[in-house]
Amino acid sequence: MLVDAAAFSTLLGSGAQPALPSEPERDADPKLTLGRLLKEGGIRRKPERLYRLFGEEVRLEALRSLPAFQRFETELIEAIRAVARSQGWLG
Repeated sequence: MLVDAAAFSTLLGSGAQPALPSEPERDADPKLTLGRLLKEGGIRRKPERLYRLFGEEVRLEALRSLPAFQRFETELIEAIRAVARSQGWLG
């Protein structure tokens, strides 16, 4: 969530420019940071109630800038290929 400022536009408006951390994976308390960003934007709901919205709004392009997501995506692709090979779907 903290990697994609555009994901916040649904809640905060299209002109919102939340001060996202420059290295989201190094944020010591991302839940606290998310809560602060929402509060600064005038949102009073608990961040946990907005996870689905963020999950739908965060762009894959933004996630792909994160090393952890890059590893996850690579591992997922490898796992899918391994399953496909074991089923004879790939040569």
